[in-house]
Amino acid sequence: LAESLLLARELPNLGRLVREPKDEGRKLVARALKVVQGHPKLLELAEGQASDVNTLRQHVERAEEAWRHGSEKTQAFFAEGGSRLEAEEFLAVLADWTRSLAAAQPEAARVLFSFLCCLEEGDRQTTVVAAVWPNLWRRLGLAEDPPDIAGAVAPLAAAGLVDAEDVEDGACLYRIHPGVAETGRAEAGDEFQGAVDTELSAFWRAAFAAGWDKQTEGGGGLIVTAALGASPYLLRRRQWRETSTLLEQAIHIDDSPETVASVLPWLRQIVENTKGTDEGLGDLGVLAGALLSAGRWREAERIERARIGRCREVADFRRAASAAGALINILRRTGRAQEALPLVDEKKEYTRRAGLGQWTQLGDEGQRLQVLNSLGQYEEALSGVERLRKEMDGLPEEGDEDEAVTPWNVREGILDVGREAAVRLERWETALMLNAAILASTSARGAPGLEVARTRFNDYGPLLGLRRYDDAREVLGDCRRVFQREQDVRALGAVFTALADLEDERRQHGQAVRFEETALRYSYRAGDPQNCATSHNNLANHVRRAGREQAVALAHRVGAGVIFLQSASGDLRTVLGGLALVFAEAAPELPPMPADFDELCEIVERVPGVRFRELFERLPRTRAETGDEAMQIVIELARHRQRNAGVDHDDTTSTT
Repeated sequence: LAESLLLARELPNLGRLVREPKDEGRKLVARALKVVQGHPKLLELAEGQASDVNTLRQHVERAEEAWRHGSEKTQAFFAEGGSRLEAEEFLAVLADWTRSLAAAQPEAARVLFSFLCCLEEGDRQTTVVAAVWPNLWRRLGLAEDPPDIAGAVAPLAAAGLVDAEDVEDGACLYRIHPGVAETGRAEAGDEFQGAVDTELSAFWRAAFAAGWDKQTEGGGGLIVTAALGASPYLLRRRQWRETSTLLEQAIHIDDSPETVASVLPWLRQIVENTKGTDEGLGDLGVLAGALLSAGRWREAERIERARIGRCREVADFRRAASAAGALINILRRTGRAQEALPLVDEKKEYTRRAGLGQWTQLGDEGQRLQVLNSLGQYEEALSGVERLRKEMDGLPEEGDEDEAVTPWNVREGILDVGREAAVRLERWETALMLNAAILASTSARGAPGLEVARTRFNDYGPLLGLRRYDDAREVLGDCRRVFQREQDVRALGAVFTALADLEDERRQHGQAVRFEETALRYSYRAGDPQNCATSHNNLANHVRRAGREQAVALAHRVGAGVIFLQSASGDLRTVLGGLALVFAEAAPELPPMPADFDELCEIVERVPGVRFRELFERLPRTRAETGDEAMQIVIELARHRQRNAGVDHDDTTSTT
């Protein structure tokens, strides 16, 4: 009550009535405060009507009628100084005031108000509104030319229905209270909402197409923005297939936690509505891919296994091959490459039965070599890549065969398998040669600068191995500038990890620690648990070599183990090897381990931006229900390895 009265005194229109010598103005304000009950939006609407006493009186009388059934509650506002009303009661009066105020507006203002209410909140800004308003006006079949937006919004702002907020470069944001917007949408009706959905989906599809055409000039961000912008409007129009396709492209470009969290509810809605259809099998695959990007691989795996079975039932071998390929990647990424190997042959059979061409068959063989890399069979993988290179060189990029893949994608993927195998075998010149071939392919097809930089980044490891430190620093500097310009947080984390490696090679261990701490902060910003764990383990190595406090190094190594444990990652063995080595060196004493999970969190979270406890809560409960339990499992596994002389002296985790 006190705040409402103070605000009413300060507002131009209500304040004028309070200060009038006649009691009528003050009594009307008192009645208004009684029906407003301290609700800030209702008070704002009352202020808008107070420019005309009769208009305000009419709205107050309507509200008093609405409150009549709960007069005891409204009286309590003055007796107790606060309102007893429930949210639903406030919203009912807010809806009534909104309908009354909107109905009193000129035609242009009424139509614009309905339009703004039917927009998604993020689209209530000049760029979108100005582009779509003329098309909507014509679609509605209204006479004459569309009115000026500024002129139409002025009475809405005066009434308190819309807050037009000026921002930079003459742009404007149109803010509407959620309760007001909900009422405005309902009053506009389904036909009007359908017209808005049609125009906005067309607007965002055009933006998506523009981004697609400008991929080589950095159009990826526009693709993502347009896909997310179009989806709510397309979903209301039940355009399931098109929405799924747009969202699949968005995740392919940006699989950050924020983007994936945005699209998952929409993908679930699509899957629910396409269940039992051929299109639904494809939509399930898109959902599984998004779940995998979110780290929820168990759900993704269940979906892909079920999808394979369903595709076999309906003899859709093309989609069966796609689902098998996705399942192979899940198994490989979760440390089950041995289980994935026989699935490659199954995928090849689906490809054959689908009648797919030679490039698709080569892609299957490339996936087999990728699995061999995961199994540590680098020699076999590298020789397989050399064999496939000869086959690829003899194949045309375009032909008459039906393909489920893009030839350049297969070529670059197979070359990258060879590059990784060469790095693992420390055949640095071979790795550089293969990466040069990938770079030539990306340049030839006009790949975006970000993609080229990501590919060039892979040169740093071989250059480090050849002790070409200046060349490595130049590569990392160039890549860093591109990643910063494109705001690629994940890639920036990789760059700083690489810089830490470079300083470590030069025996500058203190600088290596600082670079890896920066890499760790970027990893947490990106939200990828695997990268966070890798960076924790790398930081442990650098802290140890720098002669810093051993308890800090141990905490980061145990933290990496906890993340890998809960994620069922095959990289857990690397962390266990490093811990076993520390235990062996400290024997018979025990090294200074964190006393419990709380202390572990306190130590690793000393690095600004590290939110270890929060990350742990998001992880699947694969092996442990609590942080303390996960810690104990990691420590016991490492001790078991030490006792059985299974110490892995290579305590570095791959960062490429």
